[in-house]
Amino acid sequence: MKSLIAILATTALGFSLAAGASLAETAAPTGAVVTNPAVPNAGDLYRRMLAINAKLRTYTANVTLDIKMTSFPYLSPELTGTAYYKHPDKRAVVFDTVPVLAEQAKKVYPRVEEPVDWPKVYTITPLSDESGLTTFRLIPKKNGRVEHLDVKIDDANATVDGYTWTYKDGGFVTFEQTFKTIEGNYLPEKLSGRVELPSYKANITSALSNYKLNVAIADSVFEEK
Repeated sequence: MKSLIAILATTALGFSLAAGASLAETAAPTGAVVTNPAVPNAGDLYRRMLAINAKLRTYTANVTLDIKMTSFPYLSPELTGTAYYKHPDKRAVVFDTVPVLAEQAKKVYPRVEEPVDWPKVYTITPLSDESGLTTFRLIPKKNGRVEHLDVKIDDANATVDGYTWTYKDGGFVTFEQTFKTIEGNYLPEKLSGRVELPSYKANITSALSNYKLNVAIADSVFEEK
């Protein structure tokens, strides 16, 4: 079974990947984004998100992960490993060494859907467009722990600048990220965030480097261990 650290890393890196592997040929569904006169270009921005990294099918990258838990058991692991991605939504992180920690994190961290799947899962409302960033509020259509998810999109390149989940039972998870361009693809470079939940608190930073694109990756890499 995956350790808490492995689950956390896979989810955190998933934040970075979610806006970076959509299908260019997939058009935004009609009415996918609620109209807001204050953000007139929201629909076009969403469609541009779907066109990012259209030719990217796989990659591997070196990853470093620094977690500082600010709640019990107050661990501060610094890990290195390899991140794997396979179109459309397979992600994994394999660490050189992994501490054996609690299983409870499986129910803590939110799933990150691909932007093309947002209309199936959320009601999408543009809130604002300020300082070159458009904020979408995603409200789950199915009742659950998440009250809403706010996603900040860079107007210039249509990549995700940050995510903030707000929970009904208190607390939040928030991440910001930066990208690098390699062979015309936008790929996550650095990620930092904060988990602030009643049962778990931590600061997280991560970096990815040495990308290898469109290489063969066995499906077994993504199987839960």
